[in-house]
Amino acid sequence: MDADAIVVGGGPTGVMAARAASERGARVALLERYGFLGGSLTASLVGTLCGLFLREGENISYLVGGIARECAEMLKSRGLAFGPLPWEKTAVLPHVPWGLKNLFDEWIEKEERIKLLLHTQLCGCRIEGSKISNILLVNKAGTRKLTGKVFIDASGDGDLAYQAGAEMEGSPVQFPSMNFYMANVNVNEALTAGLSTLQNLINDALEKGDYDLPRSGGAFIPTMRPGEVIVAMGRISINGWPVNCADPEELTYAEREGRKQALLLAEFLKAKMPGFSEAFILDTPTQVGVRSTRRLVGKYVLNRDDVLKGAHFDDAICRSAWPIELHAEGKSTTLEFLEPGKYYQIPYRSLLPKEIGNLIVAGRCLSASYEAQASARVSGTCMAMGEAAGIAAVLALEKDGNVGEVDTSELQSILKKRGAII
Repeated sequence: MDADAIVVGGGPTGVMAARAASERGARVALLERYGFLGGSLTASLVGTLCGLFLREGENISYLVGGIARECAEMLKSRGLAFGPLPWEKTAVLPHVPWGLKNLFDEWIEKEERIKLLLHTQLCGCRIEGSKISNILLVNKAGTRKLTGKVFIDASGDGDLAYQAGAEMEGSPVQFPSMNFYMANVNVNEALTAGLSTLQNLINDALEKGDYDLPRSGGAFIPTMRPGEVIVAMGRISINGWPVNCADPEELTYAEREGRKQALLLAEFLKAKMPGFSEAFILDTPTQVGVRSTRRLVGKYVLNRDDVLKGAHFDDAICRSAWPIELHAEGKSTTLEFLEPGKYYQIPYRSLLPKEIGNLIVAGRCLSASYEAQASARVSGTCMAMGEAAGIAAVLALEKDGNVGEVDTSELQSILKKRGAII
């Protein structure tokens, strides 16, 4: 098989990249290891779309546009998302993961130039000079070779960049978590009690020591289906340290430990939280929720000051105002917010490896410091990065696949015409 652009990873970043490249006329191959699209939003039951909005007091507006905004509005129109919902100093969009699976299927089916391969895993690549000439994938047909001109790593873990020999950082990482569904919840009673009641119950349990809760905070997210919520209260560690989910043995541990935590947390909610007395675990997700593993060390490394000071760049591709959200020590979560109304930009250079000429790395594995990645990793920002990566890949086809030769002014112009906010 061969394609103009090959996208590794069918999460929100990869879907946006594939659709954008296809709409610009490229033949695209989109590879996804599971049997459905959506990445962490579906496979890990991340029940909120984060990073879509800018909040100034009571005013909440879109901070990203393009396909990401279209996604949010379509989910809302179908009754599969609601909001924006104020959270801390920003806002989120709760959604139904099933709805996102279905929407992404519809999008890909409309794009005749996209070849989607589900249940397909990257297992190697071939480098010729400073470029990737082809990748190896494995699926039910065995091991196959896929040749392309431009490659987009939207794997979340930087799998293709890592295998291609690009410089990566793999430490430190953040704690992963396992969300899970609970059913038969009296949602009205639970919402009336509110998250403040849940927080007080968590504080009391940790103080008394009668429940060994893994985290000092958490939430339950109604899915808008009767009696159903997503519980987000987990935190998975090994001897107090964050699990590295790029390590196969530690990832295996995380999956098993996450399910044990789900049992404990469900027991706690049934015993303590109003509205949960008759509830039960409906299911755990396909995979544990991963916040960070490998990060690219690219042509520009986005840093903490860039985030908090609201840095702007000549080669900017999107905006973000999400706080530096660190799940990194003990049971607590730290949040460092930008000043109200302020945002920072992500430069195109932070998607480019120094070593590989035809590879774009987008999503949570972008070139960013540990702290900056803790802000840029959220879904709304990743969607915007994905759309930009897809357009950049098509522009690079005119430069013999050299992604570093893309005219960023042209890239920005195309993105703006597509409704992106830069």
